[in-house]
Amino acid sequence: MSIKITLIGTGVAIPQPHRVQSGILVELDKPGKPDEPDGLDEPVRTVLLFDCGSGVLPRIEDCTAIRHLFLTHLHLDHVADVMSLIKAKWLCKSYDLSIYGPTGTSAWLARLFDAYSYMLGRIAIDVVELSDRDRVAIDGIEGYEIVARATVHALPSLGYGIIDGAGKVRLVYSGDTEPCEGIASISDGADVLIHECSFPDSVPDVTNHTTPLALGRMLDAISVGRVILTHLYPHVVGFEDEMVCVVRKHCGCDCEVTISCDMETVTID
Repeated sequence: MSIKITLIGTGVAIPQPHRVQSGILVELDKPGKPDEPDGLDEPVRTVLLFDCGSGVLPRIEDCTAIRHLFLTHLHLDHVADVMSLIKAKWLCKSYDLSIYGPTGTSAWLARLFDAYSYMLGRIAIDVVELSDRDRVAIDGIEGYEIVARATVHALPSLGYGIIDGAGKVRLVYSGDTEPCEGIASISDGADVLIHECSFPDSVPDVTNHTTPLALGRMLDAISVGRVILTHLYPHVVGFEDEMVCVVRKHCGCDCEVTISCDMETVTID
């Protein structure tokens, strides 16, 4: 089982030339079953999208492959391209999409269709509102589950973990949040944690978001294979190395810490 992660967008609501808004593409591969006499069939591949902010859709090579969209929360920089995705799937003759998100997702989507009523009924959309610790089994890929964890932000919000059939947490995506128990607990032992780190420590009184020192204190108590810092405001420019050093100091020498880049890919084997 392998997981390919593409960090489509690592930015925020403030425009930046090198970062679009939030979006992470995750491809789950599982080997096919033996097929005599030719050996293995083609691997089974499922594509998940986590968040869909402005600028994300044009970077998705095949929108028809996306059947599962997980929203961390409903701020514009995480959902601005959702209706564009829905229309693109319809135009490309792909007619189903499951959207998972926090409380309020159904009402938000209904209001969106009020504004774009000509899109009503174009594709079949299944909306599932999730709460803390809810789990989602992924169609077509046995052995993977997505678990939602409540986070701390300005409105209902979730982070997500991907768990394999052996119960191992392979990937955690925090969404927008202060460091919190839910993300800490699911990240303990995870292969990769993609955690927002919106501002350097020089920005005072940060709430609803994370700074390197705050993230480092959360990591003191847990073990993670790799930490990728994302959701980066322009304030981060010039402080990247310092931010990485602060986080690395807390998570230990065996933990790789990096600043995310748009369209960067990471593979978990």
